[in-house]
Amino acid sequence: MRTFVCGLLVGVFGPFVLATVVLRFGWIPLAATSDPPHWETLLGRRALASAVARQAPQLQNLVLPTNANLRLGLKLYRDGCSGCHGDAANHSRWGTTGFYPRVPQFGAELPRKPEWQLFWIVKHGVRYTGMGAWENLMSDEEIWTVVGFLSHLNNLPPEVDAEWRHESR
Repeated sequence: MRTFVCGLLVGVFGPFVLATVVLRFGWIPLAATSDPPHWETLLGRRALASAVARQAPQLQNLVLPTNANLRLGLKLYRDGCSGCHGDAANHSRWGTTGFYPRVPQFGAELPRKPEWQLFWIVKHGVRYTGMGAWENLMSDEEIWTVVGFLSHLNNLPPEVDAEWRHESR
């Protein structure tokens, strides 16, 4: 019984003691240019997905995905987002090397979250990631327009898709 209790205590408190020692002595990489370990990326993504799903209200995008709105969304994206998130032709050098965790590159990795979650992320930002809040920089309608564009990246009308890919017709 005594061995069981000792094992239980070590199993429960050991990770906390180890984490405290590692953090206290600064044995973790601090530079934003460090590559995140796989386990940290996995934990961070799961924590973000759970928190956003719980906190974001399930609002509906009232900006219809017309050609004009998708083009406007592309323009707003290029003006405000592509510096970090890249575009179809180019990854953002800054977003792929200067942020910790790395910034999703939407030219290669389509957003998988529903529109209402993307809206919340753009409007409120995400702490400890470099994703700032845009609520005082863009109107809700502009945020929805960008979100509408992002959520249609895999099925853009041909003329908007050509602009996204920097193709001339």
